[in-house]
This record gives sequence, structure tokens and C-alpha cells, in this order.
Amino acid sequence: MELQGAVENFEGAMKHCVNIIEVHRGYGTGGGGRRYREVSLDRAVVVLAVAAWQAAVQDITLGIVETAAPSVAKARKRARYLARCGQVFDGVQKLATPNAQNTRRLMMSAGFDPRPLWTWTIAGGRGRQRVTWTPAMVDGRLDEWLQVRHAIAHGHDELPVVQALESVRLDGATSDPTIRLTDAETCVSFLRRLVRLTSNGAAAHVGTSIVYPATS
Repeated sequence: MELQGAVENFEGAMKHCVNIIEVHRGYGTGGGGRRYREVSLDRAVVVLAVAAWQAAVQDITLGIVETAAPSVAKARKRARYLARCGQVFDGVQKLATPNAQNTRRLMMSAGFDPRPLWTWTIAGGRGRQRVTWTPAMVDGRLDEWLQVRHAIAHGHDELPVVQALESVRLDGATSDPTIRLTDAETCVSFLRRLVRLTSNGAAAHVGTSIVYPATS
């Protein structure tokens, strides 16, 4: 797996999330009341987006190993190098919960620490000042999306009360929070940004470059 292929695979998977979001926008009559069918679409987006993130973490890690490996022409040296990477390959196979801690641990086993790169500045929204996301904030938000994904995938009656959800963050819900279209869009945007920062950093780490696919 090359790093270029990793980001292309990720964006290919995320297109399905974008398609579902578009279906949501075009569904329904626009009348009042809670839209239970659309909520199912929002839940699906989060599950698919987190699955795409997990695959990206695995693929980027493999891309680091592959890019850093000696050329095929140096077969013996390459074989020794790949043999020493057994722990990395094993970690990729065993990754089940791609939270911040596990993601960092896996990538560091390949010699790359992505966490210092997890920072950016965005508009605050609703008249607020711009917000700078720090690695610690990213850690927390990524883990929250993992909690939401877990609750959805395991059929829990209620979603966790986490700041990732707009009904908690802005409306102050303290139990049984809703999941909305804006949440689905935010999850996709968050993970896309995280993969871009991580993959670009990984490419710089191993002395190569990638062309990020255009996104819709």
C-alpha cells in the first residue's frame, strides 16, 4: 500500500458519506417534527466515516512502511527490513478501535508520530471568534466520534452525551441527544481534515509527496 493509494481509498469511501448526506437533503417534505428516517441516514454517515478513518489509519501506516522500504532491487536488504516490521503489520491487523491513542501507537510503531500535526484554526460560528484546535482537542473529539459510532453499531437506545453532537454542544442536552444532518457533515469534515494532515505529514516524514483527490 502506497500513501497515494491510502488517501485515494479514503476519499473513495467518503464519497458514500457525501452521497448519503445529499440523499438526506433531498428527502422529506420539509414539515415540522422530528424526522426519524433521516436520523437513520445521519447514523449511517457516522458509521461509514469512522470505518473509512480506520481503514485510512491502517493504509497510511502500511504506506509509511512500504515507502521507507529498500527497493525491490535490493531484495535481501528489503527482506530484512520487512521482517523487522512484523510488529507493525501485526498492529495493523489488530486495530479495532481507531481512537487517538491507538492510532498514535500504531503509527509510532512505524516511526511516525502524527499527533503534533493535529492542529488547525477554524471559524468559531454564531458570531464567535476563530477557534484553534490543539492535538488534545482533536484527541477528545476523535474519541467522541468513536463513542457515537460504537453506540450506533451496537444498537444502543441512546447516544452518548458528548460535545461532538450539536444537541449537546449548542442546545445543552443532558440525556438521549439527537443526531442531526449537521453532525453527519461535521463528522465527515473532521475526519477528512484529520486524514489530510496525517497523510501529508506521513509523506513528508518518508520524503515523498501525495496529490490529494478533489473532494465534493
